[in-house]
Amino acid sequence: MEKRSESDILAKAPIKVKLGDKEYKIPLLTVLPAREWRIRLNTELAGLTGSFTDVEAADATAVAKGMTFALIQFPEKLAELVFAYSGDTLPKDEILAAATEEQLASAFSAVMQVAYPFLPQLATVTQVMRANSPALARSTN
Repeated sequence: MEKRSESDILAKAPIKVKLGDKEYKIPLLTVLPAREWRIRLNTELAGLTGSFTDVEAADATAVAKGMTFALIQFPEKLAELVFAYSGDTLPKDEILAAATEEQLASAFSAVMQVAYPFLPQLATVTQVMRANSPALARSTN
């Protein structure tokens, strides 16, 4: 997956993905629908990660069961989230019959790249805040 160029960003160029033997273009969501999609992402994936993160670390059997559940459900959730982001632009049944899970994972990564474009800025702000706030720096160490 290539990083989007500045000209792609400024032109609001669609996300280009290959699923099965075909190439598709997923239009970018504007601010408000993108927010709604991120909320959905959090809701959908919280249940998966919660299946093994809420378990006591000493209970290896429960952790293994939770991990197994998450690993089985995760590819399905990623595909659902790609289709949710794309709206009606992707032919779901055709893609599910032709694409590999690896291709769907790549498409999900491409969607995540545009859905969270501000992560580098968040990392920078976090570093600045830690440097300027001794109490915050102590609480994160």
